[in-house]
Amino acid sequence: MQKYLVKILECPKCHGKLDWNITEQSHDRIEVAEARCQDCSSTYPIRDGIAVFLTMDLKRNDLWEQVDNRLDQLLKQYPEMEKRLMDVPLDTLGPVDQWYRGDVHKNRGDVEAADAAYSISYKGLHSAETVRCTENQMDYVINEVSQSKSPIVDLASGSCGLVRRMLKALPNSIVVTDFSPTVLVKNRKWLKKQGLYDRVSLLAFDARQTPFATDSISMLTTLLGLNNIQNPGNLLEELYRIVNGKLLSVSQFYPEDDKENGTLIEEGGLTESCYRNKLIEHFHNAGWAVEVKNSSNIKTIPAPPGVVLEGARVDGLPVQSTYLEWCVLLGTNA
Repeated sequence: MQKYLVKILECPKCHGKLDWNITEQSHDRIEVAEARCQDCSSTYPIRDGIAVFLTMDLKRNDLWEQVDNRLDQLLKQYPEMEKRLMDVPLDTLGPVDQWYRGDVHKNRGDVEAADAAYSISYKGLHSAETVRCTENQMDYVINEVSQSKSPIVDLASGSCGLVRRMLKALPNSIVVTDFSPTVLVKNRKWLKKQGLYDRVSLLAFDARQTPFATDSISMLTTLLGLNNIQNPGNLLEELYRIVNGKLLSVSQFYPEDDKENGTLIEEGGLTESCYRNKLIEHFHNAGWAVEVKNSSNIKTIPAPPGVVLEGARVDGLPVQSTYLEWCVLLGTNA
């Protein structure tokens, strides 16, 4: 974690001031430390440069860790399956199996092999039109944030698709965030091996309770992060509190008359996030001024299931072909 963040971090639970006990640091980075709240005495560790600001009062499931553990256990239990996944030419696998092969390589620290697997998998999982559209939306975000020299906080960074693109195009420092420390440990190794770590800080927190002071963030970005949030109203209120500038959210929305995909959306508790008008209403209720930018509609088909990892999927949606609206939601709070 880069040292400049100390000035804008506070207790995510009660917003109290933090006392810092730093035990290992470099000239601009904190590697090992503990932050303790002066008001509620909650403590937050920093280990290997990753700051963990998770609170005990919010329930959450680390699905990334669960998937990794299941995959690891599965391959140990069935060594023949591991051979069929890992010991064959990459281009003989289907796209889902290629993706999970990339996960295995990433977990084992082989960045080049992971990148190769993810790259070929992505093209198989998504149409050329979807790939172009996603890149276009990310480029729109990059053009917007390029007008500022301030640090960028990226929300729900996941596998760092947007982050890596911004690091290559911009000089800004970037805060990579996720509520899963498991994800951030992987990202740290990956970004280091790709030579992209110097301007990065890694923070684990739940976006419903961020560790940032009020009005401390001028640029907040996310790639599909808001589309995967249940009950986004409280989240958008928290983001409104910390942002004094812009929120740029690459988003995709389903047609409200899409019944088959709509059933799964409802079962997943994502009704308020996956439909354009509902999410924009939550923005307005939280105080944001919001505009829809760079909108386009493209046909999207379900990704095929795994073959070696029989029935496995990378994305749960869509379950049937549909037309998705891709856009950037530009929220302002200034």
